[in-house]
Amino acid sequence: MTTTETDRPAVEPPTPDAFDVASVVQDHRVHGSVYTSPEIFQRELDTIFRTGWVYVAHESEIAESGDYLTRRIGSEPVVVVHSKDGQIRVLLNRCSHRANRLCNADAGNANSFRCPYHGWTFSNDGSLTAVPMRDGYGTEFQKVRSQLGMAEAPRVDSYGGFVFASLAPEGISLAEHLGGAAKAIDRVLDLSPTGKIELRAGWMKHLHHANWKMVVENNVDGYHALFTHASVYDAIRPAKVSHIPAKVDVVVRDIGSGHSEIDYSAEYRKLDEEFVWYGRIPRAKLPDYVAALEDRHGPEKAHDALVVGPSHTLIWPNLFLAEMNVMYVEPIAPDETVAYTTAVLVPGQDKLNQRTLRRSEGAMGPAGFLIADDGEIGMRNQAGLAAHDPEWLELSRGVETDVIDETGVVNSDKSAETPQRGFYRQWASVVGQEIRA
Repeated sequence: MTTTETDRPAVEPPTPDAFDVASVVQDHRVHGSVYTSPEIFQRELDTIFRTGWVYVAHESEIAESGDYLTRRIGSEPVVVVHSKDGQIRVLLNRCSHRANRLCNADAGNANSFRCPYHGWTFSNDGSLTAVPMRDGYGTEFQKVRSQLGMAEAPRVDSYGGFVFASLAPEGISLAEHLGGAAKAIDRVLDLSPTGKIELRAGWMKHLHHANWKMVVENNVDGYHALFTHASVYDAIRPAKVSHIPAKVDVVVRDIGSGHSEIDYSAEYRKLDEEFVWYGRIPRAKLPDYVAALEDRHGPEKAHDALVVGPSHTLIWPNLFLAEMNVMYVEPIAPDETVAYTTAVLVPGQDKLNQRTLRRSEGAMGPAGFLIADDGEIGMRNQAGLAAHDPEWLELSRGVETDVIDETGVVNSDKSAETPQRGFYRQWASVVGQEIRA
């Protein structure tokens, strides 16, 4: 066998105590162990999901006092609750007595949470309110009782109704975390006459036999559509725009801080046609919606919003705005991820919402065109990693044509791997940081 300059010695997966990021992530390539190593997966949970901002819920899901949801931040179960004091809190889903999981329902409404093991009861603000047979703990117990409430995420904030939490007491603000990616949320809010959206249609749950990063990377991969989704384009004609990169004015963008997108706005503005992103439905089919949007924005801005449509943006690390769908992911194991998707609903626009639901089911439902293809490809990617040679995955497509402007690193070739390179720059900077006990 001939040795070439690009050959590299075998790389052993690093351990959490001695992590050499450069051994697994380099400028234009990623080592296969990034997707398979249990040690690296644990380090991601300890860094990305414990120290930074993670999407947990939408305000519309917990609109009333007492509403709650059970979610996960990395591997940690949490209860996202609209507490009795009006605040949105993110409480760790664990009894402070013997660690029993307090809430087992996906969602509900409750003023308190009662542990099924020994009956300890907590208010929905997390405070401990009742301990059965408390005299058995003696007089010293009263001194520590106030400290035995449910643990709470120290930082919770929202933007445009999207609620994020951080398990780290200190760090950058949510506004700093979002940076330019906040404009992606603004774009979908611009399509609502009230400036708000609702995520109340219920979540479709998909188990992917693939690493969580493969799921989110794929969402901003402009290279795969012609191949992975060939059956979609054979069945649905005309497509919203050509998926041949050379034929469209579509860019891929590394927004920075791990956020990235495929941006169709220039192509849509060139066409200057409303609802291209929504099956080219004539505005006459939705007269009440269009009139309400014009009342909010005025005719010119409303027309532009309907031309440009919503975004196609990954918000680091786990949220994807897929035009009129929202997806978030939960990492389960190195080779297992759960993805949740739901339709974006516009308050008061039932006719529009019915159409959106049907489109969401067709793309992201159990028999959906897109999610089934992507799930299969992710599983095959993960299976292929069982072959350890070659060791590296290439992310060099378009590297020589990347340009930097005020919006980030941009490539006018939709098939460029610019978003993936940006994702792993952020990954390396976060996963490579020192883990504090």
